[in-house]
Amino acid sequence: MHDLRIWIPFVLAIIISLLLEKILDNGEKKDSGFVFCFWKLSDRRKFIRTLWLLPLMILVIILLHITSKSYFLTGIITVTCSILWLIQTVYYYKKWKQ
Repeated sequence: MHDLRIWIPFVLAIIISLLLEKILDNGEKKDSGFVFCFWKLSDRRKFIRTLWLLPLMILVIILLHITSKSYFLTGIITVTCSILWLIQTVYYYKKWKQ
């Protein structure tokens, strides 16, 4: 039950993010300046922002391990986040280069 409380917000955040991206995807893409919404960025800027998430992801995983003290939970979340980050990075790199 404890693990479920961690995964439900994670899955909901992904679903909401994907829905908002589909709904608001028709706008103009920006390649310079500050943009808060990820889906309003160009593919190059999405790739750069994804690269900037790596240090944040490492920090969150370290803090998760400190608070949960569970090697199993930390390992599962580390592997899952790393795979998702790698897929997203490769995807936006390929889209940028097209």
